[in-house]
Amino acid sequence: MIKRPILLLLAAAWLAPAGSGQTPPAVDRTMAPRLAAAVERIEKAPPSDKPRPLEFSETELNAYIAFRLEESKEDVLRDLRLKLYPENRIEGWLVLDFSGHRIPSWIKERMNLYFEGTLEIEAGQARFGFNQLFLEKEPMPLMMLDMIILIASQLGKTDAKGIEDWHDLPAGVRDVRTSQGRFTVWY
Repeated sequence: MIKRPILLLLAAAWLAPAGSGQTPPAVDRTMAPRLAAAVERIEKAPPSDKPRPLEFSETELNAYIAFRLEESKEDVLRDLRLKLYPENRIEGWLVLDFSGHRIPSWIKERMNLYFEGTLEIEAGQARFGFNQLFLEKEPMPLMMLDMIILIASQLGKTDAKGIEDWHDLPAGVRDVRTSQGRFTVWY
C-alpha cells in the first residue's frame, strides 16, 4: 500500500512517448541498491546549512521504483516507469490493477496510463502537475484521474485525495531537480 504516492515519483529505462500505448522494457532491478542506500543515508544525515547534492540516473530511479513496488506488495499500482527531462519535466507510464476490489463499473479493472507533466517543489513539499494524460492511446481528462485517486483513497490504498495534493518530501530532502535522464536530490 502506497501511503505517499509522490515518494515513488521522487525516489522513484526507456519510456514510450505519452499516449503511444507501448509497454516499456523490463527494468534491471540490480540498479536499485545505490538509490536505496542513498535514501537511508539522507534520512539519517544531520541537517546542514549548505544543501548537498546526490545525482542518480533514470535507470536507477526506475529500478528503485520497481524494488519499492515489489517490497511493499502493492496491490493497485503494479508498475511505474519515469523518463526524466530538464526543468523537472517527467513522462511516465503506470499500470493500475483494481481486480479484486469493488469499483464503479465505469472504471476498467486494469489500466495503462501514460502521463506528462512537471514535478513541483515548494516549502518542503512536492506535487506533480499533470499536463497530459492518456488511457492506453486515448487522451483522458485529468478529472478522471482525480476520480480514480479518490476511489483509491476510499479503498485505503493512498492518502491522496486528488491530483492537486501536496505531499511532504522524504525526510532530509530539500529539493529535487531533473535533467535529461538524470535527477539530483538536494539534502
